[in-house]
Amino acid sequence: MPMRLTISIAALIAGLMLSPHLSAQNTKWNNSPLPKSAYVGKKSPAAPPRDLSGIWNGEAEGGVQAKGVLEYPALFPNDRADSDGGHADETGILRPLSYTPAGLAALKLNKPAVGVRAVPAGLTNNRVDICDPVGFPGMEFFELRVIQIAQTKNQVLVLNQFQTVWRVVWTDGRQLPIKDLGTRWNGYSVGKWVDDYTLVVQTVGMDERAWLDNAGRPHSADMRVEERWHRIDYDTLELTVTIDDPTFYTQPWQALNKFVLHRLPDDYDMTDFSCSAVEIQEYNKEIGNPVAAGQSQNSP
Repeated sequence: MPMRLTISIAALIAGLMLSPHLSAQNTKWNNSPLPKSAYVGKKSPAAPPRDLSGIWNGEAEGGVQAKGVLEYPALFPNDRADSDGGHADETGILRPLSYTPAGLAALKLNKPAVGVRAVPAGLTNNRVDICDPVGFPGMEFFELRVIQIAQTKNQVLVLNQFQTVWRVVWTDGRQLPIKDLGTRWNGYSVGKWVDDYTLVVQTVGMDERAWLDNAGRPHSADMRVEERWHRIDYDTLELTVTIDDPTFYTQPWQALNKFVLHRLPDDYDMTDFSCSAVEIQEYNKEIGNPVAAGQSQNSP
């Protein structure tokens, strides 16, 4: 996948930061998220009321979600992560989703490079691999590494490291749009504080060309997403995300259930994690196109 080139660059930067010759002068730049062990046993003061602001680390608790959304990975119960692939649907996976006939048909049109339905990397039709936006809520179901949340008097802004994108949650009391506004990659979001430490966000109007996750789970334009951002204490944030899409799924389902994000220092420097058209061209020249051609020649 083209994004692997970006990941490799990020790994190289992280390795350079560990060099004894460079670490002293670069500690304020190109930071890497702390591991989960850094938070074990850490004492934290109480959270400020109605405040989610800060830089938050999702990578420590498994936010990369490489094999499909965290609560419903596209894996068989024995977790044969490296041998799965080539299956027509998701029959027999660890936690199956309940698709409608339309949802199952939409699933089969998507060709992921991971999970039980994986195809060779050169044959995937994951639009993220051609620099299309990952969209919402996919940005929370794939590369949820580091985000920054900022608040104004009438907005909550979520800045996502992956693809270097942001989204706006309106908290000024407006209602969600009903019709005739079209879809957007990140949809339309409104939020309401249900108590001093919990913000509930409703989002509609998301572009159905975006997948829900890296395993190719689809959604329709009728999907509604609920996020519950609950701040436990000063250093800990929980995120629960529920998908309600009766066009493609027979019942609502939780893609993230009290997923934990840890606060990072206020001087943490998020690195670029953007999709590069130049890197995609290089990938297709060296890997993607030859794999696709070879697969076609070997097909019956």
